Amino acid sequence: MTAASESVDIPSRASISPSVSSASSSASESDTQSQPQSPRPSSRRTRMDRPRLGERQRSNSIIVPKGRDVFQREKPQYPPDDARAMSPRRNSEDIERLERGVRESLKEQARSLQSSLAALAEKIDEVKIDHDKLETENRFLQDYIGGLTRTMSKDNLGRSASTSGKKKGKR
Repeated sequence: MTAASESVDIPSRASISPSVSSASSSASESDTQSQPQSPRPSSRRTRMDRPRLGERQRSNSIIVPKGRDVFQREKPQYPPDDARAMSPRRNSEDIERLERGVRESLKEQARSLQSSLAALAEKIDEVKIDHDKLETENRFLQDYIGGLTRTMSKDNLGRSASTSGKKKGKR
């Protein structure tokens, strides 16, 4: 058995590209038919068959013939309790009521922010006063410690001089 004498149908897969599958189908058809086929579909024009650029029609606008009826889309009617019928549009009274509510909430928020700012300012003043007190007490303690160290050093110098004189006199 030879492959040329027997035509075998090869099932085409979806993963095979169209040019490969059409080439395999054209190859099996070429065994049965004597005229060769191109792998491209015959409805597509080749570059030589295209009209020249000047002869082509422009495609910048779509022209609708006069005899054709124009279809206008109508808005569907829904029952009033349907969610699609509830319009997000509001009348002026609703808008004014919403504005008043927003303004009141903003004023309340501003009042609370001002009161918290005033509380922070008072706290800052208290901390400054405490800081100043601590600095004055710190200076007082530094002066006191400095005085104590001076008196201690004078006393130590005087004692060391008197003890050294006594030791020298005993010899």
